[in-house]
Amino acid sequence: MDATGFDLAKQDQTRRLSNAVLRRTLVNVVVFAVVYLVLFFGFMLTLGSPLSNFVYNLVGQSYWAHTTIANLFLLCVAVGFVVGIVLVVRSGINRALRYFDLLLDSVTDVLAKREGPVMLPSELAPTALFLNNIKAEGEQNERAAKAAEERKNELVVYLAHDIKTPLTSIIGYLTLMDESPDLPVDVRARYTGITLAKAYRLEELLDEFFEITRYNLQTIPIERSRFDGALFVNQVIEEFYPLAEGRSLALVYDGPEELPVFADAGRVARVLNNVLKNAVAYADAGTEVRVRTGLVCAPDGFVWWELTVSDRGRELSPEHLERIFEKFFRADAARGSDEGGAGLGLAIAREIARAHGGDIYARSDAGLTSFTVWIPQGPSIPPANSETERAGGPVA
Repeated sequence: MDATGFDLAKQDQTRRLSNAVLRRTLVNVVVFAVVYLVLFFGFMLTLGSPLSNFVYNLVGQSYWAHTTIANLFLLCVAVGFVVGIVLVVRSGINRALRYFDLLLDSVTDVLAKREGPVMLPSELAPTALFLNNIKAEGEQNERAAKAAEERKNELVVYLAHDIKTPLTSIIGYLTLMDESPDLPVDVRARYTGITLAKAYRLEELLDEFFEITRYNLQTIPIERSRFDGALFVNQVIEEFYPLAEGRSLALVYDGPEELPVFADAGRVARVLNNVLKNAVAYADAGTEVRVRTGLVCAPDGFVWWELTVSDRGRELSPEHLERIFEKFFRADAARGSDEGGAGLGLAIAREIARAHGGDIYARSDAGLTSFTVWIPQGPSIPPANSETERAGGPVA
């Protein structure tokens, strides 16, 4: 529940509680007054005259004494009525205070994570619903955190095991070349190439270890600056040309020659790097990976920087699309990669996008998978060669 929803719920609960306490108190006051007056007039009608005559005779038929006693009796009746009203109102106040005690006990139960739903009187139904929602959300977050920690621990074990494989190969080939200095040049070159490939793989696994250990400790401060988004995207693409050529992929830039944007270039570079790495790894050989960028003006006039990376390969199911941005979720099971990562790249990309005030979305249809990043730019398009406006904006 957001701040506005919370304020509305609080106002509704305050109104309901105050009305309930006031209504119950007024009803009790009216009931007490009616009963008290009925008893008083009933007493006066049935026993008033005999008692008055008895008192009159008891004081020696003194009119003054009789009047004084009668006035004292009426005063006691009035005082009793007022005291009764005060006691009834005090009972209402005590009831309100008991509500606060119940609320305090319920909050304590939520914080102590006790089992069972929060049970409160009907007057506190909105608060009970709110506390139960908080409790359910907390339990869900706790389960998600526990599941993520379990996946993290499993990945650490897998990576620790996987590290041994390239390391063993590196040591084996280096030992072979050291013990056999007379190896033919072509054989030595082949062994060197294998060793270098294993070393690169070992570096990737160590990087994944660092990602895992840094993830929970990492904060993402955003420091925006103005730069050319077109040049920026092309520079990131250039870093992937060797990897793309190795898989017979074509990297295609689709965007303007110049694109003034306002964002944290270092952070957005990491987002684009993670998404491009995912696309190059999972695209079918011989296809193209397209990177489209530009400024998009939403219907409300707000401007967004759009970055879309698309590739053609195995289609992602809706179930995998829902989980693909979860930390430690490995998409390689969904798309057939033999060298899946730690499952942090896309999760970190989403956090960086959201830290900017934007978001990232994934779509997959008929083998065409695309990741779109939206970075807010402001209420108007920056000057100088901005892309032609398109209707749209960040959509889920």
